[in-house]
Amino acid sequence: MRFELPPLRAAAVAASGSGWYLQGGFHSSAAGEDPAFRAGRLTVSLASAADGTQTVSVVNDGPEPLAIREIRLEWSASILGGRLDARDYVQLHHARDFSGHSGVRPLHRPAAWSPGTEPSGMVSVVCHRRTGACLLLGALPPFGDCFVDIAILHAQPHRDGAFGLGFHLRAPRELGPGERVVLAHLIVLQGDDGIALLSEYAERMRQRLAALRFLPPAARIGGWNSWDYYAGAVQADDVLANARAANKLFGTGLRYVVIDEGYERQWGVWDAGWKFPQGLDALCAQIRAEGYEPGIWTAPLMVSVYTPLYREHPDWFVGDEKGDPFVENAGYGSMVQLDITHPQVEAHIRKTFERLRAAGFTYFKCDFAQLLLGASTFHDGGMSHAGMIRRLFEVIREAIGPDAYLLACGAPYEAVIGIADAHRTTGDIHNYWSHIRQNIRSMLARWWMQGAVGNTDPDTAIVRCPDTTDDRRLNRRLAKNPWGLGGGWAAGREMNLEEAKTLLLACYASGGDLLLGDALDKLNRVGTELLAGMLRQPPVRRGVPLNLFAPDGDELPVVAAETDDPDNRLLALFNLGDDYRTQRIPELFQASDLAWTSFWTGEAVPAPIAGEVALAPRSAVAWLIARNGAPALEPKTRP
Repeated sequence: MRFELPPLRAAAVAASGSGWYLQGGFHSSAAGEDPAFRAGRLTVSLASAADGTQTVSVVNDGPEPLAIREIRLEWSASILGGRLDARDYVQLHHARDFSGHSGVRPLHRPAAWSPGTEPSGMVSVVCHRRTGACLLLGALPPFGDCFVDIAILHAQPHRDGAFGLGFHLRAPRELGPGERVVLAHLIVLQGDDGIALLSEYAERMRQRLAALRFLPPAARIGGWNSWDYYAGAVQADDVLANARAANKLFGTGLRYVVIDEGYERQWGVWDAGWKFPQGLDALCAQIRAEGYEPGIWTAPLMVSVYTPLYREHPDWFVGDEKGDPFVENAGYGSMVQLDITHPQVEAHIRKTFERLRAAGFTYFKCDFAQLLLGASTFHDGGMSHAGMIRRLFEVIREAIGPDAYLLACGAPYEAVIGIADAHRTTGDIHNYWSHIRQNIRSMLARWWMQGAVGNTDPDTAIVRCPDTTDDRRLNRRLAKNPWGLGGGWAAGREMNLEEAKTLLLACYASGGDLLLGDALDKLNRVGTELLAGMLRQPPVRRGVPLNLFAPDGDELPVVAAETDDPDNRLLALFNLGDDYRTQRIPELFQASDLAWTSFWTGEAVPAPIAGEVALAPRSAVAWLIARNGAPALEPKTRP
């Protein structure tokens, strides 16, 4: 039995800003007028579209500038009559950017990977454990100068009881006298299948982006990236050696060779340092001579405090709440961030990326924009963090042109959807199960993004372990750390062969970009054949985690995907836990006339006996299955 959420106009409204707080509700003063909340100098209005989308706008009705911070639209537990009990529900938590874990978690207590108190960003689904009835709350493009949080509103601090739901619109900025700003386009969907709701949300996202003339990439891209193996120690010779190895091993199966962090003179000085003596222009030509397009990593806002740029232009940088420099301590020292609201900064960033494009780069990985969210003071206060990051990526896109490939790595999704070609959906990968486990959870939670907002980037596909390489230095020397809550950075031991195959399968099944991250010339035949086997497979549309909201969906994901080959589908069964488990084949694949082919060997195999498969810990198995007219994987969306 579904729970029908009241319309948004029935929600309570609260607005806050610099030194003020207002609350009340929406009211219509005349028939046919949009509901509005009016208090003091502020008006919050709500406009409804035929498809159910609700547009939230704010107006400063006063003669002086008004500093706003947040608008909250909430159905409290009391408004809902205490009919939702947290113990009965799980929630799809969607972190605002890749730096936070995403996945399905209980509502009434922490999960091993999440404290359960942080709001979901942009979209969330709550699902009844027994009936499967679901509510999806989300934001849709065009995204405004605002971040939308979906909040769980527990009636009691213990969280083990009644709860409500809310949209929190974070827009810390100044409104000029009479200024009206559209903050967000909100949607509430209700149904009996969380996967179907996410599929519908993705389709609405795709259609609205198409109306804005955003053309997503026609297909996933492949390549090689220097970061995971070399990190900041990368040298020009390493890049070229891997370009040659890629050409020999994979040929046209890859397109890009991407130079990640380590080439630059300093952070903020995006030019060749001492390890790249030929310079970036010459290096691009050398990569292209091997048959690949050159790519480059930057952190567009980040600048070392020890650069002449910071010394000579102190007013180009954002500040903290006191107006002092906002300093982040990163692995390469103390960093400040450029202020995109300063006209000279915008010109500087534009010139930087025009220069890199002229050098020959056609793939741009832009990192660390999410760190701007910690800053508080800016040259121009008339734009929030969301608007600043969107403007940053607009400038980059204008500088590199529409034909260059742009990966948003770390930027909050709402700020870059419709500009970037691809979006990182997981944390950094390393050859440790602690990373693999968390990344697979996040990429499956974000399955719906592939093809809807562009391509997804599950970070690099890597295989190096004692079975796949003769290189005894699998990593630079790292501390040996035990697992902690949520895994941990380089925690536990390095991965083994079965764990490497599990990672490759998850990356492939996501349907997103496939960039390799090992030292290719150091892999042995086992390693190169694994990668070649993955690259030979027909691309998938996007992997659908069929049991995402089920009790065992986090530990035993079942992923199915349409492929570019109309005669075949992918079915992948995962055991991400530490126990021996048995997985059941979904009913969709239990017809007797289906033809099964092993994903890794390409050999015809019988269907699993009695529809069950035994899986060892930290492993996966997959098949390509001739579908013979089987029904669609994703339910049809509503008209």
